Amino acid sequence: MLATLGAFMQITAQGWLVLQLTNSPGLLGLVGAVAGLPTLFLAVVAGVLADTMDRRRILAWGYWISAVLAGILAILTTLHVVTYWHVLVIALLGGVVITVQMPAGQAVVSSIVDRTLIGSAIALNSAQYNLARIVGPSMAGLAIAAGGLAFGFWANAIALLAVGAVIARLPIPATRTADRVTRALWGDLQDGVRHVAGDPVLRTLVLLAAAPALFVLPYLTFLPVFARDILAIGAPGLGLLTGSIGVGALAGALLMASQRPSGGSGRLLLAGLASISLALLVFATSRILPLSVLALAVLGASQVAYYSTTNTLLQIRVPPRLRGRVHSLYVLTSIGLLPIGNLAGGAIAEVAGVPAVLAVGALITLLATVVAAVRRPTIRRLAAG
Repeated sequence: MLATLGAFMQITAQGWLVLQLTNSPGLLGLVGAVAGLPTLFLAVVAGVLADTMDRRRILAWGYWISAVLAGILAILTTLHVVTYWHVLVIALLGGVVITVQMPAGQAVVSSIVDRTLIGSAIALNSAQYNLARIVGPSMAGLAIAAGGLAFGFWANAIALLAVGAVIARLPIPATRTADRVTRALWGDLQDGVRHVAGDPVLRTLVLLAAAPALFVLPYLTFLPVFARDILAIGAPGLGLLTGSIGVGALAGALLMASQRPSGGSGRLLLAGLASISLALLVFATSRILPLSVLALAVLGASQVAYYSTTNTLLQIRVPPRLRGRVHSLYVLTSIGLLPIGNLAGGAIAEVAGVPAVLAVGALITLLATVVAAVRRPTIRRLAAG
């Protein structure tokens, strides 16, 4: 939870910093796009690494390198010499590190948790993640209001150093694959792609994740615009908005953890994605703070229902030797396409405004959900266990 807390503090501070430096939704979207760009190009390679290298070292060194990047941004901000280009470069490098870490982190879950408890483990991990989402942005917002913009960066750097040290000592099983040395990288990639392409359920799960990545998740990048310009609630209000997502997501995660330990169902997955779309539509069109906060809380809970269910179904349906590669394809669509959404959303927002961009994105995602439910009825009957 320590790393997650620091990450949300940095995300909140970074968004506010970019808005201060540029006063541009387009350039704010560009930072989000650059941070996610490595996932678009490196996710599948990272999946192969997760299946063929020591996952503990991948995770530990990833945290340490991220700590250095956060420390550099903290120093630049403290000395008042930070520029937009500094933020852009650090966001790009940080994106590379996170991309390499992500499939390894996903694959580790099923290697240290019993199959029948995977759903509960994922839900509980989501609970800590979203508890940090409540506390982190609130702390960062108060620090920004008090003149401590660099506080979030310093906190993240220290947290990442500590977490890396802990991960390095964890008894994570070493990766064992029969073709670890002899198989070529391209062959490994093809194995993962063929497995997903040959399973209609996996194919739908992976492709459906592209809709929220392109049309929904950019809302996180544009929250500073809502806080400063649309709802006029300032930096502490930004913490309130982000924290509202966390409150809803924490409630959703605890509810998911209380259900069957093996996880949710296809119906819950589709309902969660539909609810995400409707909640975002309400938030995009609202100018009333309580309604906006409520919409974000529902959005947070719905995200947990959708993503934790998808993750659980993938963990269970994919054989151990392919989990890293299949999860990398899921990462590619669920996160790797986010920079395209951020970039396009930022450019359109300069003309049409951020609320319009998010509202249209919500409607497109809702349409994709309906199409998936109608054209792939197998998903509706899917169960994790």
